[in-house]
Amino acid sequence: MGSSIGELEARQAEVHSRVAEFEEEIVALTALLEAERERLARLTVTRETLAELAAEGIAVDAAAVAPPSAEPVGGGQVVGVQTVHVWQEG
Repeated sequence: MGSSIGELEARQAEVHSRVAEFEEEIVALTALLEAERERLARLTVTRETLAELAAEGIAVDAAAVAPPSAEPVGGGQVVGVQTVHVWQEG
């Protein structure tokens, strides 16, 4: 009878482990699902806004929607550099 109890305990531990793994997967998938829902909501609002603008006869330029570049305006140039030393007492 002792081996039957041992076998049941082993099976229970195995199933318990799988349940814990599934719970971790559910948490991760829930976070991914929420992020995708937020993205879908933003895209829906964007599409609706573009449709409203088109209905009003306003043309939307794709370049105007593109994010700005990180390059300096007018081709900036470095003129000089000044090094500031760390302050030390005395």
